[in-house]
Amino acid sequence: MVTVIAAIGAALVTILWTTQASVVDARATMLRGMAAEAGNTLRLRLMELEGETPEARVKAAVESTAAQHVRYLAIFENGKLVAQAGRSSASVAQLEAWFATAEPGQPVEAGDRVRIAFRRPPRASAPPPGPNGRRPSEILVELDTARVDDLDASATLALGLGIAAATALIALTLVLVRWSLRREAAVRAAEQARHLAHLGQMSAVLAHEIRNPLASLKGNAQLLAQTLPAGERPRAKADRVVDEAIRLEHLTNDLLEFARSGEIKIAPAEPGALLRSAATAVSAARIEVIDADAPRTWPLDADRMRQVLINLLENATEMSEQPVTATVTRAGLGLRFVVRDRGAGIADGDLAQVFEPFFTRRTRGTGLGLAVSKRLVELHGGTLVARNADGGGAEFTIELPREVP
Repeated sequence: MVTVIAAIGAALVTILWTTQASVVDARATMLRGMAAEAGNTLRLRLMELEGETPEARVKAAVESTAAQHVRYLAIFENGKLVAQAGRSSASVAQLEAWFATAEPGQPVEAGDRVRIAFRRPPRASAPPPGPNGRRPSEILVELDTARVDDLDASATLALGLGIAAATALIALTLVLVRWSLRREAAVRAAEQARHLAHLGQMSAVLAHEIRNPLASLKGNAQLLAQTLPAGERPRAKADRVVDEAIRLEHLTNDLLEFARSGEIKIAPAEPGALLRSAATAVSAARIEVIDADAPRTWPLDADRMRQVLINLLENATEMSEQPVTATVTRAGLGLRFVVRDRGAGIADGDLAQVFEPFFTRRTRGTGLGLAVSKRLVELHGGTLVARNADGGGAEFTIELPREVP
């Protein structure tokens, strides 16, 4: 539908533009025709009045051609104006100067008039003389173009209306495109929300079902490990069971966190202190915190946002042996956190999936940390974006608005 409307608008503009060009050509043709008709009529009329004075001849000629829109007539001899009738659009000196250089028979617009010069052609190509043996006079004619201008004005009006209609169609197309994109985004968001809700329900059920047996398994394994001599093979196997039980415990905790309610508690918090606290919880020695441009306070759920920052910093320190940079600053009217590592970066094919639940490239990862982080950021009305930083490494950027929806 959008394509059809856009095509109709473009076709309408093209048709109107072509029509306008045709009207311009038609106007020029009409002016040339009017000029030729008026010139022939006037010269014949002047030849019929040859015996009268020049003033009487031009006056009678103008009166007899009023229906042909003749508004001014002047007779020239040897480049000088010798008689005139009607109202001219310029002075005698200006008309004589123009007549000397004008192209014969070609209408030239002069204000609201069209001016034409009819000079005698060379004798070799001159028409036969009149009844009295004289050749036609050299004349300057000015015609009223009101009739032609009305046609031009109508065409211009039609073009303007057509452009307005085409503009409206194009605007409608843009509105429809934006509406369609927003609708598609809303549908995708609703589908993702339903998908996440189903995953959350399933995760909660699994976590609760696993948690109690896992706690018993872990406790008994720890007791067994304590009864076995250290350094022997049975003790190592028991310790391995304890380690795997702890890993499963972390997984169930992540599942429960993923399934938690989406409610957040907004309160004023200090972004710089929040970032420093998260860095201390992970590894203060390996994380460079930059908070000089951070605002003093910002409305957010400090506990949830600290959880997000800890998750991003843990991932960054695991992916990079070099120091990690964590920055908090204002971004226009919003707040921005940036966590950057200097590791291998994110594979191009993985950038679109890093926030999907259970997606991970680490052998011991659950694939829920970034999904939970993105969900918590979106509950604040913000965005969490991943990209490969210039110079190597991955960069995660959190943008938070001042007002939480």
